[in-house]
Amino acid sequence: MTTPPVEEWRRLHPLTILKEIGALAWAIVAALVFDFDWDFQSPALPDGFDADSLIAIVVFGYAIIRYLSTAYRLTDQTLDLRRGVLFKSSQSMPRDRVQTVAVTTPLIGRLAGVSTVEISAADTEDITLAYVSSAHAERLRRILEARRHPADEGESEAEPEAARVPLADLPFHRLFLYTVTNGWLLLGVGTLIVGGVLALVFGFVLAPFAVAVALGGWSGAKALGLVEFRSWLQADRIQVEAGLLSRRETEAPLARIQAIGVSRPLIRRLVGQESVEMATGELSLGSDSLAITKGILAPLVEIGTWRRLAEQVIGSVDLGETDLRPSSPHTLRRTAVRGIMGTVVVTGLAVVPGIWLETNWWLPGVVALIGIVASVLYARARYRALGWAIDSRHLLVRGGVLNRRLAVVPIHKVQDVSLTETFFQRWLGIATVEVDTAGVAIPGSSLAAGIRAVDLTREDARGLADRLVAAAARVSLPDGV
Repeated sequence: MTTPPVEEWRRLHPLTILKEIGALAWAIVAALVFDFDWDFQSPALPDGFDADSLIAIVVFGYAIIRYLSTAYRLTDQTLDLRRGVLFKSSQSMPRDRVQTVAVTTPLIGRLAGVSTVEISAADTEDITLAYVSSAHAERLRRILEARRHPADEGESEAEPEAARVPLADLPFHRLFLYTVTNGWLLLGVGTLIVGGVLALVFGFVLAPFAVAVALGGWSGAKALGLVEFRSWLQADRIQVEAGLLSRRETEAPLARIQAIGVSRPLIRRLVGQESVEMATGELSLGSDSLAITKGILAPLVEIGTWRRLAEQVIGSVDLGETDLRPSSPHTLRRTAVRGIMGTVVVTGLAVVPGIWLETNWWLPGVVALIGIVASVLYARARYRALGWAIDSRHLLVRGGVLNRRLAVVPIHKVQDVSLTETFFQRWLGIATVEVDTAGVAIPGSSLAAGIRAVDLTREDARGLADRLVAAAARVSLPDGV
């Protein structure tokens, strides 16, 4: 059997030069701001040649050299990338370790016919190819997700395309509902209320409005990333696409999905809605903070829809929220004590404006009263939210007050189990069990805080940890994740 030929090294699209110039925009801005007045007196230089001209030439020249020194190729085993001008670097990503392939097409990319390809693998630095032609970006995604050599591409074209099974979409009217029920909106309203009170005391009238506008702008910008959202199941992978100014397309093999996360911010929960996400084995995926399609299965669906989506993605799930066991009642005391300790600190700080302004002597008392009541109410709400359940195939944990979070984890995906006890937990005889799978702590997602069964009795915690370790040890994952 002959070994398939290895592809030649390829350069990125020439439009990448503009991207490299943009990355060095700080040098151009510095030249304009500081207005360097260097006069180069040389007959070999044209009249008017100054520091700004020199910086522009250096930036443009460096961008071209960096473009010429960056190349990539596919082999039968790896995706290779080499780059660097002063410091050369080479990176090889095994193709059988690829977790997620995302294709992003910005607005200018649509006009020029180019896209950015982001490839992520567990425990490996991501590879970002910006820019390649849109046709080649699609070819790369198909090859890497199929984990086949380019020589096999003809065979894949001959095979009938698998039918698409729709999972979720987000029409415009529901996009508006998603935006107004976002947790950032609640934070913005809270900022206005608290900031308004402080503004009356200290006179900083515009401060709370500036913060609220910033949070509102952030929510609006994120909403643009979900315009025309669609997710579907095709063959053995999940596909997602969304975005207005920048269209993002992502694929994730079903075999790589580590957990299902459900997020229910307070306002969204009150109107009977939730968001459903998936965690694959990537630790991160690119640097685009607005690319919130990472891991999203359904941005906005009715509460309880998570179970149908989970069964389509990770198989039959027998557990439900009615099966959740509560945490230890001692969590009520622990949460209330922590809240009251914070109230003491805030009350002490509230004394300062009273002394400074020689008035508002009642402010510390009001702060203390509100803090104590809020601590007790929060403790009760947290106790009702916490819960955990386990069967032979899945672990289900829930927590969160303002943002209710639910996680469903296939036990055979568990890689590490930790049992922790803080000082207060040891005193109360309770413990927390934390479960790690490949890449579940995705920043900004419902799984960002990890998967934890919080404040269990010591006996329940040890029993759960032992059961998870024993169950996970019985399963060997061929792909290593």
